[in-house]
Amino acid sequence: MHSKSIRQGVLLLALAGACVFTGNTSKAAEAQNQIPDVTEVKMESILDKSSLMNPKVPSDTEEVKKDYSEMGFANVDEGSYLFIRTEASKDSEWAGILYKDAAAEIIGPVGEWTQIRSGEVSGYVKSEYLLTGDAAQAKAEELIEKTKQAAPVKEENKEQIDEKMAFEYAVTRAEEEARRAGEEAARKAEEEAKAKAEAQAKAEANAKAEVSGRGQAVVDYATQFVGNPYVWGGTSLTNGADCSGFVQSVYAHFGISMPRTSTSMRSAGVEVSYENAQPGDVICYPGHVGIYIGNGQIVNAIDEAHGIGISSATGQNIITVRRMF
Repeated sequence: MHSKSIRQGVLLLALAGACVFTGNTSKAAEAQNQIPDVTEVKMESILDKSSLMNPKVPSDTEEVKKDYSEMGFANVDEGSYLFIRTEASKDSEWAGILYKDAAAEIIGPVGEWTQIRSGEVSGYVKSEYLLTGDAAQAKAEELIEKTKQAAPVKEENKEQIDEKMAFEYAVTRAEEEARRAGEEAARKAEEEAKAKAEAQAKAEANAKAEVSGRGQAVVDYATQFVGNPYVWGGTSLTNGADCSGFVQSVYAHFGISMPRTSTSMRSAGVEVSYENAQPGDVICYPGHVGIYIGNGQIVNAIDEAHGIGISSATGQNIITVRRMF
């Protein structure tokens, strides 16, 4: 009952406030007399419809959308960027850059140029390359949603993601110049490494060609003695030589000194694999030695029955392959 009296009082005050006072006492009294008897009005109905008594309050589950329409976003292609100038002119110095979709706060009117602040950079950008208003709002919501979808967190925690995580801001001139200098240094280093590798490959190819050429010369020289006799302890390419004497005499023709025995020849020159053997290489076997001529063959002083001839390079167990050039 007490509560009802208070509500009726509030209504009377509200209705009284609606009266128009003109300064004429009689008219004021007439207007006042027109106030209905509150006891005959359904008070609860009136008060329930009053916005004063029933203000609209957002529910706990109702999402309140944040306003980003006062922001701007760089509208440039991927890999491109938007200069932030110190003055509203293309002739002025640039203070930083905005990459694609980078965010900025608009702090001045939007005309041909727009004054912005982004991260640590303030200045002016060409308005034609900046999303503003509804377009900025849509871009902000898009970036936040993309970040939510990509975030490696539980679904219930994704609602905590906001612009602090979703937005990127301007890069200062110092940062951009440092990045460009780093890229240039990396590019030069890559070019130098490539040039060095190419030079090395060319040198190796030339060396291989030279070795191949000299090795082939050894083979051409050695094979002209095929058919000559084998002589134990001999070193004559025409009158007879044993296996090591034959190899020693052939290389002597090219000014290269070789050990006298097949065992000692196992440490001459440098070792290469049989797979990489080239014509002119010396192949050492247990108690035997020959000169590789290619295609899986050697020229060698075989024995007294066969003399100097051509044999299979893999007919015996290979101990080592030596390159003399």
